[in-house]
Amino acid sequence: MHHSAIPSRTRSPRSTGGPNRLVTAATLLALAVTAGPLASPALAAPPVAPTASGAAPASRAATFKIAADAEVLSAGRTGFLSIAKSGSGHDVLWTRYADGHTTVVLKDAPSYASLPSFFGTSSDMVAVRDDAGTKVTLLDMATGSSNVVDLASYGYFYLGTVGSHVLAYKRTGDTVEPHVLDVVDQKVTDRVITGLPAGVREVDVEAGSGDFAALRYTISSTNSEFFDYIAADLSSAKVVTGNSMLGGYITKAAVSATHLALAGGVFTSDTSSSVRTMELGGDQKRWNMSLDRKQGDGLVGLVGGWSLYGENRRLNEGNNLTDSALRATPIGGGTERTVMDHASSLAPAPDGSLLVVGGTAAEGEGLYRVVTGADGSPVAQLLSGTGHPTKLIVEESQVPAVAELDKAPWRPKWRLTHNNTDVTVTLRHTASGAQREIELRVDPAQWESTAPAWRELDWDGLMGPSYSPNTAAPNGGYTWTLTAKPRNGIGPDLVQSGAFTVSRKAAPHDFTDNGSPDLLIRSGLGTLQRKDTYREPGTGQLKGGEAQTIGSDWDIYNQVTAVGDVAGASGADVVARDKDGVLWLYLGKGDGTFDSRVRIGSGWGAYNQLTGGGDVSGDGRSDLLARDAQGVLWLYKGTGNWRAPFAPRVKAGTGWDMYNQVTAVGDVAGGPGGDLVGRDKDGVSWLYLGKGDGTFDSRVRIGEGWGAYNQTVGIGDSDSDGRADLFVTTSTGDSYVYRGTGNWRAPFAAREQTGLSRVWSDETIS
Repeated sequence: MHHSAIPSRTRSPRSTGGPNRLVTAATLLALAVTAGPLASPALAAPPVAPTASGAAPASRAATFKIAADAEVLSAGRTGFLSIAKSGSGHDVLWTRYADGHTTVVLKDAPSYASLPSFFGTSSDMVAVRDDAGTKVTLLDMATGSSNVVDLASYGYFYLGTVGSHVLAYKRTGDTVEPHVLDVVDQKVTDRVITGLPAGVREVDVEAGSGDFAALRYTISSTNSEFFDYIAADLSSAKVVTGNSMLGGYITKAAVSATHLALAGGVFTSDTSSSVRTMELGGDQKRWNMSLDRKQGDGLVGLVGGWSLYGENRRLNEGNNLTDSALRATPIGGGTERTVMDHASSLAPAPDGSLLVVGGTAAEGEGLYRVVTGADGSPVAQLLSGTGHPTKLIVEESQVPAVAELDKAPWRPKWRLTHNNTDVTVTLRHTASGAQREIELRVDPAQWESTAPAWRELDWDGLMGPSYSPNTAAPNGGYTWTLTAKPRNGIGPDLVQSGAFTVSRKAAPHDFTDNGSPDLLIRSGLGTLQRKDTYREPGTGQLKGGEAQTIGSDWDIYNQVTAVGDVAGASGADVVARDKDGVLWLYLGKGDGTFDSRVRIGSGWGAYNQLTGGGDVSGDGRSDLLARDAQGVLWLYKGTGNWRAPFAPRVKAGTGWDMYNQVTAVGDVAGGPGGDLVGRDKDGVSWLYLGKGDGTFDSRVRIGEGWGAYNQTVGIGDSDSDGRADLFVTTSTGDSYVYRGTGNWRAPFAAREQTGLSRVWSDETIS
């Protein structure tokens, strides 16, 4: 639907200013008329001499401007009439072709100002009514003179103005009588338009050009489904007999000296529409062309032997249910062609051309003149552009070159020339080819807004199918491709591309270099699987992708611990202790797999628990903590050297045998270093805040009931908020995550059940 700033006429039996009208014999009356100069400094300069065709010289086309929201009402030889928004209302403006000077003809125009021929059409004459609607002032914008015709004394009601002809009607009882009034030698001649059938109950002026007007009338008092459209020769005040065509109330009409044209349904309730023409002379040949459901019928015009038609649509209006283009077909049939990508208003000019407000992808928005081209078909020539492109473009963009997803989401944004678009952004990981297509939606209420059309991507860092992204994006190079499709089909699709890099710091439980924690699951048969986790969009629930088998025979180890990056490679590492107490290093490759194992040393059987993954020493590298049988806690600092990944041990504390579970969790409580969580025999959990120097502060009680968990793992940052989290499993195989809060008094938020598959009793999690 067209939502123009200029309201359309609504269905009413008195839509043109009064009730039913009277028909009588033709009369010639001398009405009171005043004549004199038009008091306007805008017309102080001499009028512009038009070309032989009546068009403004091409060399002067760029001398005038037209407002971006303007609609053309009438086209003369020396200028044109338009209506444009001004403050809270709309002003009617006359603009000269020659020098671009604009005169405000009427401020705060009424809502019905865009009715056909209301201010006149196809000439330099502009008609303005007084507040009472009874006096019509004819302003000759070419000469600066004016005439006032008073209709009230004669009981006439205004219909419209075509050229210098004022059309009005007289009402008697249930019928009406149309009149044409002309100023001749300072007097008004009044003639009845003859040739209409008896009993006309309603008549309107629907279009005009030269000495011809298209009239719509009905003789029915009850049937509002169809009306008759007929052409009247105003020079003779006679209807061109035999040329009536049926149409609905909202059917659009155009007229020339040779044809009457209609666009729309035959009946008001028709769901189909067509373009129909009839010759005004000769055999009065008729031609009809059906319009498919996507072709609009809000505009119709005549140029040469062609009919033009389209939806009256602004650049930001409409959808793909109807075609936005202004199209043309030869009268009688032939090849259809596109004249403009869209048009919102048009007006016939005295030379047989059309002035059209709209746009083309090649030249942008503005005022165009549609004329007959070299091959005889209509072509659009830009007279004055608004400076706004018709085709969709990116006016401005803010695309960060680096996405630091461990700090904040990546938020690029693009400002498009209009909002009425379907926009998607496709992200592609250069190395793997993994993709994600994301729709950048906008509130439908904003589709037709003329405000700056920013589209922002708030990327959650996931890749995968658009309907269910399920993989965290790995670090590395990416490309982005913005695809924007105008919803109303105006202009071509927009495609723009660029590149960026995803960069994060290494995470202790990230073995795939994608920022999300991975869980290592070792079965009782010794199979080692890796499951990459992600947060489900919308719900935020922690879920996992398909488990990937990365090794076998891991049952030779009695403890497997994810320790983070201790050896200086690109990914997180794992240590495993065999039954002989030998500790082995598996260097992470960063692709989810591990290098061949490297022997760290023997004697590690003295420890009953190993835990790692946090930086407790404050040197930026992950460390390993080991507890012996006497309850002494030992710190092994990560060195960054895979040949000797740990420095000699340092005592970190005693009395840790009070806990049946000790877990390095990373920084969950906002301290300077990685933290520890210990669970005592009563199921009470305690926090040890890391000081960042390898020691810990006094313990803080977290809460009771933690005896329900048989495994606890410091999973790392599972929600990309910059704080480490804790992963736990129960004896029934359910799993939960506790998000770190950054508050040492309450280091964990309430537990959240994950969407991960069940953990079986013979499986251990690292």
